[in-house]
Amino acid sequence: MKKSLLLVLVLGLAFAASGCGFDPTIDSSVMVVKVTPTPEVTPTPEVTPTPEATPIPEVTTEQTASGVKVEVKNGTYYAASELNLRSDASADAELVTSVAAGTTLNSTGVCENGWVRVDYNGQVCYASGDFVTTTAPEGTQDGSADQAAAQD
Repeated sequence: MKKSLLLVLVLGLAFAASGCGFDPTIDSSVMVVKVTPTPEVTPTPEVTPTPEATPIPEVTTEQTASGVKVEVKNGTYYAASELNLRSDASADAELVTSVAAGTTLNSTGVCENGWVRVDYNGQVCYASGDFVTTTAPEGTQDGSADQAAAQD
Protein backbone atom coordinates (compact mmCIF):
# COMPACT_ATOMS: atom_id res chain seq x y z
CA MET A 1 0.00 0.00 0.00
CA LYS A 2 2.91 2.31 0.64
CA LYS A 3 4.09 1.64 -2.86
CA SER A 4 0.77 2.51 -4.41
CA LEU A 5 0.54 5.66 -2.34
CA LEU A 6 4.00 6.59 -3.45
CA LEU A 7 3.04 5.91 -7.06
CA VAL A 8 0.01 8.20 -6.83
CA LEU A 9 2.17 10.97 -5.37
CA VAL A 10 4.73 10.67 -8.12
CA LEU A 11 2.05 10.76 -10.82
CA GLY A 12 0.45 13.78 -9.15
CA LEU A 13 3.75 15.61 -9.17
CA ALA A 14 4.31 14.66 -12.80
CA PHE A 15 1.02 16.22 -13.78
CA ALA A 16 1.63 19.26 -11.63
CA ALA A 17 5.09 19.74 -13.07
CA SER A 18 3.86 19.63 -16.61
CA GLY A 19 1.07 22.09 -15.81
CA CYS A 20 -1.66 19.77 -16.96
CA GLY A 21 -0.55 20.14 -20.53
CA PHE A 22 0.06 23.93 -20.42
CA ASP A 23 3.26 25.02 -22.12
CA PRO A 24 4.14 28.67 -21.37
CA THR A 25 6.48 28.81 -24.36
CA ILE A 26 3.59 28.48 -26.79
CA ASP A 27 1.44 31.58 -27.44
CA SER A 28 -2.02 31.16 -26.14
CA SER A 29 -5.10 33.31 -26.24
CA VAL A 30 -8.37 33.34 -24.42
CA MET A 31 -11.56 33.95 -26.32
CA VAL A 32 -14.51 35.34 -24.36
CA VAL A 33 -17.85 34.72 -26.01
CA LYS A 34 -20.70 36.92 -24.89
CA VAL A 35 -23.99 35.17 -25.30
CA THR A 36 -27.20 37.18 -25.44
CA PRO A 37 -30.55 35.44 -25.42
CA THR A 38 -32.71 35.69 -28.53
CA PRO A 39 -35.60 38.05 -27.75
CA GLU A 40 -39.07 36.61 -27.92
CA VAL A 41 -41.30 37.99 -30.62
CA THR A 42 -44.12 40.04 -29.14
CA PRO A 43 -47.32 40.02 -31.15
CA THR A 44 -48.22 43.29 -32.81
CA PRO A 45 -51.42 44.65 -31.30
CA GLU A 46 -54.34 45.05 -33.64
CA VAL A 47 -54.89 48.59 -34.78
CA THR A 48 -58.23 49.96 -33.67
CA PRO A 49 -59.59 52.31 -36.30
CA THR A 50 -60.11 55.85 -35.07
CA PRO A 51 -63.70 56.89 -35.54
CA GLU A 52 -64.23 59.78 -37.87
CA ALA A 53 -64.82 62.93 -35.89
CA THR A 54 -68.31 64.24 -36.32
CA PRO A 55 -68.01 67.88 -37.19
CA ILE A 56 -69.58 70.11 -34.59
CA PRO A 57 -72.02 72.41 -36.28
CA GLU A 58 -70.84 75.95 -36.09
CA VAL A 59 -73.24 78.12 -34.11
CA THR A 60 -73.63 81.53 -35.66
CA THR A 61 -74.80 84.33 -33.43
CA GLU A 62 -75.91 87.82 -34.29
CA GLN A 63 -77.37 90.71 -32.30
CA THR A 64 -80.57 92.67 -32.46
CA ALA A 65 -80.52 96.46 -32.59
CA SER A 66 -80.83 96.53 -28.78
CA GLY A 67 -77.91 94.09 -28.35
CA VAL A 68 -79.79 90.85 -27.62
CA LYS A 69 -77.83 87.83 -28.91
CA VAL A 70 -79.61 85.77 -31.58
CA GLU A 71 -78.58 82.22 -32.48
CA VAL A 72 -79.15 81.83 -36.22
CA LYS A 73 -81.50 78.88 -36.54
CA ASN A 74 -84.21 78.20 -39.10
CA GLY A 75 -87.48 76.63 -38.02
CA THR A 76 -91.23 76.84 -38.17
CA TYR A 77 -93.37 78.22 -35.37
CA TYR A 78 -97.11 78.81 -35.08
CA ALA A 79 -98.86 81.61 -33.23
CA ALA A 80 -100.47 79.96 -30.17
CA SER A 81 -102.87 82.88 -29.80
CA GLU A 82 -103.22 86.30 -31.35
CA LEU A 83 -99.64 87.52 -31.50
CA ASN A 84 -97.91 90.90 -31.78
CA LEU A 85 -94.79 90.99 -33.97
CA ARG A 86 -92.34 93.66 -32.89
CA SER A 87 -89.30 95.44 -34.36
CA ASP A 88 -86.94 94.12 -31.63
CA ALA A 89 -86.84 91.30 -29.08
CA SER A 90 -88.68 93.23 -26.36
CA ALA A 91 -92.27 93.95 -25.32
CA ASP A 92 -91.29 97.64 -25.32
CA ALA A 93 -90.21 97.57 -29.00
CA GLU A 94 -92.35 99.12 -31.76
CA LEU A 95 -95.35 97.03 -32.87
CA VAL A 96 -94.98 95.97 -36.52
CA THR A 97 -98.16 93.92 -36.95
CA SER A 98 -100.42 91.40 -35.25
CA VAL A 99 -101.16 87.90 -36.51
CA ALA A 100 -104.02 85.51 -35.77
CA ALA A 101 -103.66 82.31 -33.76
CA GLY A 102 -102.32 79.43 -35.90
CA THR A 103 -100.38 81.67 -38.28
CA THR A 104 -97.22 79.97 -39.60
CA LEU A 105 -94.06 81.89 -38.75
CA ASN A 106 -90.73 81.11 -40.44
CA SER A 107 -88.05 81.50 -37.80
CA THR A 108 -84.57 82.75 -38.69
CA GLY A 109 -83.19 82.78 -35.17
CA VAL A 110 -83.77 82.27 -31.46
CA CYS A 111 -82.89 85.07 -29.04
CA GLU A 112 -81.16 84.51 -25.71
CA ASN A 113 -84.09 86.20 -23.93
CA GLY A 114 -86.64 83.68 -25.31
CA TRP A 115 -87.90 85.70 -28.24
CA VAL A 116 -87.97 84.28 -31.78
CA ARG A 117 -86.77 86.19 -34.84
CA VAL A 118 -89.15 85.59 -37.76
CA ASP A 119 -89.35 86.57 -41.39
CA TYR A 120 -92.91 87.78 -41.87
CA ASN A 121 -93.81 88.95 -45.39
CA GLY A 122 -90.14 89.75 -46.08
CA GLN A 123 -89.75 91.82 -42.92
CA VAL A 124 -87.67 90.84 -39.88
CA CYS A 125 -89.88 90.78 -36.80
CA TYR A 126 -89.66 89.36 -33.30
CA ALA A 127 -92.27 87.25 -31.49
CA SER A 128 -92.32 86.40 -27.80
CA GLY A 129 -91.46 82.73 -27.29
CA ASP A 130 -94.28 82.55 -24.72
CA PHE A 131 -96.88 82.90 -27.47
CA VAL A 132 -95.54 80.58 -30.19
CA THR A 133 -95.42 76.80 -30.52
CA THR A 134 -93.73 74.27 -32.80
CA THR A 135 -96.94 72.19 -33.02
CA ALA A 136 -99.18 72.87 -36.01
CA PRO A 137 -102.73 73.86 -35.04
CA GLU A 138 -105.45 71.23 -35.44
CA GLY A 139 -107.49 71.37 -38.61
CA THR A 140 -104.54 72.25 -40.88
CA GLN A 141 -101.50 70.32 -41.92
CA ASP A 142 -99.06 73.16 -41.49
CA GLY A 143 -101.13 76.21 -40.53
CA SER A 144 -100.68 77.77 -43.97
CA ALA A 145 -104.42 78.15 -44.48
CA ASP A 146 -104.59 80.28 -41.34
CA GLN A 147 -101.68 82.39 -42.53
CA ALA A 148 -103.38 83.03 -45.86
CA ALA A 149 -106.56 84.07 -44.05
CA ALA A 150 -104.59 86.41 -41.78
CA GLN A 151 -102.99 88.15 -44.76
CA ASP A 152 -106.38 88.98 -46.36
